Amino acid sequence: MVTEERVDKLEAALTRFIDQSNLMIAAIHEDIAEIRASNARTDRRLLEMQQQADEDRQKADEDRRKADEDRQKAEKDRKDFNKRLGEISESMGTLIEDMVAPCGFKLAKAVFRNEEAQTCAIRLKRKHPSIPGEMMELDLLATGPTKVLVVEAKRRVDAARVSEYRDRLARLPEFFPELAGKTLFPAIASVYLDASVVACLSREKMYGIAMGDEVMEVVNLGQF
Repeated sequence: MVTEERVDKLEAALTRFIDQSNLMIAAIHEDIAEIRASNARTDRRLLEMQQQADEDRQKADEDRRKADEDRQKAEKDRKDFNKRLGEISESMGTLIEDMVAPCGFKLAKAVFRNEEAQTCAIRLKRKHPSIPGEMMELDLLATGPTKVLVVEAKRRVDAARVSEYRDRLARLPEFFPELAGKTLFPAIASVYLDASVVACLSREKMYGIAMGDEVMEVVNLGQF
């Protein structure tokens, strides 16, 4: 009788143990499932973050590439603009030379007064006789028996350019020694000369030549 009672108690204890073990195993399975689900969510989130990072990096690379292209285009546009501006400036200078050229003898006569020019040439270039690499260019040179008119054609004239031209003309005999014995009449020509520039030229004892009603003419005769 006692033995059967013990067996019953043991079976009951074993049953409770099995039931508790099953509950613990079920709880463990639930925890494992939750951990796996959490890991899966984490993996998806990490994947999404990686994809977003890749997209952001690709966009940043594309933005940098676009910015580089924009900078290169802007640099090309700037160089093209500067080149075109230089071409326009050069053509303007050539245009002024072409406007002065037909008037060379007439301008020389107005400046020389009692003497006429015997020769008139444009765009003269002369190398220095003893200094290699140095050259002087004259836009217009009109020479008479005792006088010489040297004209510099400029698109724009200011005091600095007047001073620069004066200093350059001081070396004229180095390049054109045949003119050393003649009286020099320097002049600067442009389409238009402001009154302040004309005054500056007169102070430097240089003639100003600008477009008149029909042709180029001296604008400061008798002002110095």
